[in-house]
Amino acid sequence: MEEHRWSARELEVISGLRGLGRAVEPDEHTRARIRADISRKLEAEPSRRRRVLATFLAAAAALIVFVGGVGLLLSRESLPGDPLYGMKLASEDAELQLTFDEAARGSKHLQFASNRLDELAAMPSPDASAFLTTLSAFATEATAGTAQLTVLGVQGDTARLDQLRTWAREQAGKLGGLGVPDGARNGFTQAGALLNRIDARAVALASRLPCYRITTGEADDLGAIPAAGECTIPPDALLGVPTEAPLPPVSTVSPPPVDIATTPTAPASTTPVVPPATGPLPPSSSGQAPPVLPPPISAPTSTRLPAPSTTTPPPLISIPPLIPGLPGLGIG
Repeated sequence: MEEHRWSARELEVISGLRGLGRAVEPDEHTRARIRADISRKLEAEPSRRRRVLATFLAAAAALIVFVGGVGLLLSRESLPGDPLYGMKLASEDAELQLTFDEAARGSKHLQFASNRLDELAAMPSPDASAFLTTLSAFATEATAGTAQLTVLGVQGDTARLDQLRTWAREQAGKLGGLGVPDGARNGFTQAGALLNRIDARAVALASRLPCYRITTGEADDLGAIPAAGECTIPPDALLGVPTEAPLPPVSTVSPPPVDIATTPTAPASTTPVVPPATGPLPPSSSGQAPPVLPPPISAPTSTRLPAPSTTTPPPLISIPPLIPGLPGLGIG
């Protein structure tokens, strides 16, 4: 291989380029400044990426909220079988979960049940499957709302019973105006029977409100079950209530008349008379048992004495004297 020989001109150009490269080489201070700038840019790059990502996510969230809001507005008019009907049911369920008042929850159940009948009325020609599915959803909502409102109605919020009666009669009018497809007559009849039960339950509970016993204490699918029978207080409700003991009969035997003229009178004395101590009476010398006096009878307006014991004391037995002149014996 032939060796290349550089000419003098070429060697001069090469020498000039080498000198030019050494002339434009940055000094140490310039190289340090360039390295610092590159480091700052590398450190700022992740932060910029995060800002870009956050901006993108915020825009996506705003788009989702906007689309979801528009979808909810459009789903309100959707009917069974429409693409947005599932979103409508989901929004109703979310609305129900965010309602914590029992009366408001019961009212929302009735409102959603009414929505199902409105949807059936708006469907141009529903088939039997869609018709029965919507009627089943109507029955579920109506039963849940009735169960909550009947319990509240017998606990003091009596206006809920009137609300149930009004609602049931309004829905009966809607149900009667529906066109029933072939094969759905049985479900239609069951829905009408449910409305009749709701109205009858509200009427029965309202009629029992003045009674001593309103419900049986049990519940079924419609809530509180009304009690049966008369409105009077049952006898078993008075068990254990204390009653006043009857007063003993007043004796009608009048004491024998006393002859004032033959009865000696004792002189008046200022010394108070002390009643003798009550104790067992001495045996009678005549052989007769001493008389037993009845207890004192309280006046109707005075404090009642405790009821006397029902135990009957044993009879007093008198034994005549065995030897004349001695007193007899009394046992008892």
